[in-house]
Amino acid sequence: MAYFRRKGEKPKYSFVDKHCIGRTCFGPGMYQHRGATLSGSRNTGSPDTPCCMNRAYHGCPDGPVGRKEITEYEEVEGRQVPRLITIAGLPEYSKELADKRKANGWKLA
Repeated sequence: MAYFRRKGEKPKYSFVDKHCIGRTCFGPGMYQHRGATLSGSRNTGSPDTPCCMNRAYHGCPDGPVGRKEITEYEEVEGRQVPRLITIAGLPEYSKELADKRKANGWKLA
């Protein structure tokens, strides 16, 4: 786990690792904890958590970094038919994106 913060701001946002600053899914924000209550309000009263919003709402993909395509063969009506399978893990690190975000004030905390 790695923490990033923006210059001049107090909260440290939690991310999967130090390479998240250069990934396309980088989305820091304040996650609001919600829950079911009898009064109808879905606010639990918990303080907001600074973290990656993509990770909080969708979860980071398991598997390797980047995309990998493999071909599997399955038997259909007595013959082997190829099937292309894409394994999508975390997006790849981009040095250009990381430099752009660092120029905007983001850094490893």
